[in-house]
Amino acid sequence: MSLTPKQLLIGLIAGLCSLSAQAEWALNNADSSFYYVTSKAAAISEINTFTNLSGDIDNSGSAILEIDLTSVDTAIEIRDQRVKDMLFETQQYPTATVNIDIDSSALTNMDAGTSTVASYNYSLSLHGVTTELIANLRLTKISDSQIEIQPAQPLIIGASLFGLAEGVEALREVAGLPSINPNVIVDFSLSFDEGM
Repeated sequence: MSLTPKQLLIGLIAGLCSLSAQAEWALNNADSSFYYVTSKAAAISEINTFTNLSGDIDNSGSAILEIDLTSVDTAIEIRDQRVKDMLFETQQYPTATVNIDIDSSALTNMDAGTSTVASYNYSLSLHGVTTELIANLRLTKISDSQIEIQPAQPLIIGASLFGLAEGVEALREVAGLPSINPNVIVDFSLSFDEGM
């Protein structure tokens, strides 16, 4: 059965309304980075990263970041696998998720080249545990179609908050180390493109 022009118009409007409810800003994984710094044996620090990130900020300002824990890169292949299996237990908990509310209209109205710093409450779900935390973030309007979110000061995340202390100890034992600091320093640069 063919549709009348009125039915086609209604369908088009409904489709546009559906699109407007989708993500206003989408994370650009290629232009984003997420690092954490570990310390061991009291004097050795190492930079680790996750290479697969996804997320968006919708029209209401609800932002989500999903970190693929299986994409962890410690620069040593066997250690990558140990971190997946013994620390994150990625077969059961493959993803870490951050949820945060941001003023989406303020982002849209910012002038390109400007930035703002504010304190945000956010939730981090990791290893089956969800914890409410606070972070000072810098939001920068790179251009009219791109924003960047970075920490305004270093973030420290403790393993014990997410039931990871036993995993840290297991890594210490298998590596034969005298100690591994259960806290990590987190740094990131998240790039979001408008209208993707």
